[in-house]
Amino acid sequence: MQHAFKTPTLRNVNRRAPYMHNGSESTLEQVIDFYAQGGRLQRPSLSSEIRPLPLTANDKNDLIAFLHTLTSDDKPRAVPTLPR
Repeated sequence: MQHAFKTPTLRNVNRRAPYMHNGSESTLEQVIDFYAQGGRLQRPSLSSEIRPLPLTANDKNDLIAFLHTLTSDDKPRAVPTLPR
C-alpha cells in the first residue's frame, strides 16, 4: 500500500485548506486543476486509470459550486480536554 492515503470526507471541504496529503494545494480550484491534469507524478504504483480529465471551465465551476453545497452551518464545537 505504498503511496496510499485515507480518503477524507467531503463535508465542509471548503473549510479545510490546505489540501492534499502534504498541503501542496491551497484552494479547491487548484485541487480540481491538479486532478484535471491527471496529477503531476509518474511512478510505477500509479494506476493506469489516472489520466487527465477533459473538464471545461464551466465543469470546474459547477464542481466547485457542488463542493460548496457540502458545507454545513454547524457551529464549530470545542474538543473536550480528556483527563490523563
